[in-house]
Amino acid sequence: MEGYRNFTVTMDHASDHCSKWKNAETGEQLTYAEMMIIAAHMDDLYPLDERSWYIVFPDGEIALLNEDFDEIMPLFLPLNKETISHKFTGDEFKLPEKKGPKFCQYCGEKLNPGAKFCPNCGKEVEV
Repeated sequence: MEGYRNFTVTMDHASDHCSKWKNAETGEQLTYAEMMIIAAHMDDLYPLDERSWYIVFPDGEIALLNEDFDEIMPLFLPLNKETISHKFTGDEFKLPEKKGPKFCQYCGEKLNPGAKFCPNCGKEVEV
């Protein structure tokens, strides 16, 4: 069992063991390409905090480990033992960067381009 902080890297390693997965929650079956699309979006939109890890089991199962709760939550279950030889980097599936104004994640104030701090609440912002 190995742990990773990035879902694209997790998929790279999981695809050494299988090429199709089933969503543990919904039962939806997903191919490698579909999983890489999910990975690219998860890495951009939902990065893990410092206490969580993606885990890859030897059969290709992907789970989430949260150290705060000392819990392993299954995310994707392997459906076969085929491996992927032609792999993607995840960049092929990333959404284009959004154009337009950015807003403070704390108070909602519109931010100036390149701002490091919110002009309204003064908190450091992620740009």
